[in-house]
Amino acid sequence: MEEMTVKIWADLGGSTLKILVEMPNKSTVPIIMSSRVIELDDWLVSNRTVAMFDISPQADAIVRFGKGYYAVGKLAEQYASDVTNSTELKQPKQNTAIPKLLAVVGIIKQKYELPTRFAVELTLLLPFPEYQFVKDGGNNFQADLKKALSYFEFRGENYEVNLANFGCKPEGSGLIMLRYLQQQDRQDWLLNSKIAALMLGHRNTSILLYDYGTPSGYTNNLGFYQIIQTVIDSSLGQSAAALTEAIYKANDDISPNNPHIQALAMTKGKSKRAELTRLVKAIASAQKNRWQQIASWAKLLVDDVDELIIGGGTALLYQKAIRETFHSTRLFWAVATEKEPIPQIPPQPIGPSGHREEWENKLLAAKPGHDALKAKEALEQYEEQLLSYQQQQADYELQLKVVQAALSREKLPLLQLQHQSQAIIEEIAQTFFSQEVKSDERRFRVTQFVDIYGVWKAIENA
Repeated sequence: MEEMTVKIWADLGGSTLKILVEMPNKSTVPIIMSSRVIELDDWLVSNRTVAMFDISPQADAIVRFGKGYYAVGKLAEQYASDVTNSTELKQPKQNTAIPKLLAVVGIIKQKYELPTRFAVELTLLLPFPEYQFVKDGGNNFQADLKKALSYFEFRGENYEVNLANFGCKPEGSGLIMLRYLQQQDRQDWLLNSKIAALMLGHRNTSILLYDYGTPSGYTNNLGFYQIIQTVIDSSLGQSAAALTEAIYKANDDISPNNPHIQALAMTKGKSKRAELTRLVKAIASAQKNRWQQIASWAKLLVDDVDELIIGGGTALLYQKAIRETFHSTRLFWAVATEKEPIPQIPPQPIGPSGHREEWENKLLAAKPGHDALKAKEALEQYEEQLLSYQQQQADYELQLKVVQAALSREKLPLLQLQHQSQAIIEEIAQTFFSQEVKSDERRFRVTQFVDIYGVWKAIENA
């Protein structure tokens, strides 16, 4: 009997695992779960009481390989702490990739009732330095993964899975691939352009650059989790998970009145308002400082690109800052966001009512005394309004010229980019999410999947 082969595309993000799974004669399906992983000791494992409950494998992902037990996803969150998460986020992704991938394979096996023995073809996204390290054979990651899959335990069941094929892609490559597939003259676009993908993630920020067909990559440790840690240090003891969720849900409305921010309060009465005000200031300051660091780093690398592709879940929080920082660069938004605003013609100023002659005649016709004084004040007020109007009119004419030039030069390209960007987002939403992109959470989920979706689609169209 021929061995069943399951295809897996995996993006091991710092906050979320984004997985696409394809089984023989079935549609590709997504799996989303927390990216937390923690090693458990034997006592914790032996005293678990989950057998009496019908818990889904995604909520109870526990793996044993070698001599250790590992909890992944929601189960890991129950045992882990913010400190262990910070430690993990500072490590290379491949350090914790194997228990995560074993958990994913176990979940797929149980969720879709696969046989105990089957094969997998895996495509993995990694930061560019790690991608090069694995691709060039600088470490034993592929061999170690193959060995771990050959015999491991998931939720008390033993599995023997064959790693039939392994591929690795750099983070951001899916974004480049999606833009490549949208071009009419694909080879000309790639070979005659300088294209960059800026990925703003939970763990780090990375840039994948195609300089006239030659790829290079850059990664730093400026991730969203550092914003969270900065805010925690100045708070009354916020948890990283609650703080992260509140900031993403509040989006650009970080204020003490936002219900998501209010839910973070740990005090009551007058102290609550003071606590929330302090918390909001800490969030705003941390976000601003982090973006200044990211922008200073990124601008040097993408200053002269023909197109900058924006991706990653954290990009949703920095839309305005990105537009302001890269105002002279053609931006392609690989995120479920609002359309980039087209320059608008400014409203024409309204001049003062009447004419100078009219107000002068009223002054001449006024009786000496109170009436003449009122007429004189009215004339002076008219002249002040006229002077202000003339200045506003000059500003208006200058703005009008600038906007008209921008519209004539940029309107069509901007509209084309918006249409192409929206087409990608709608395609992902319709393919893997049954409803339209409406809620903030769905927008976030779709945005998270763009990179791995691009890799999947490129391979499927190869």
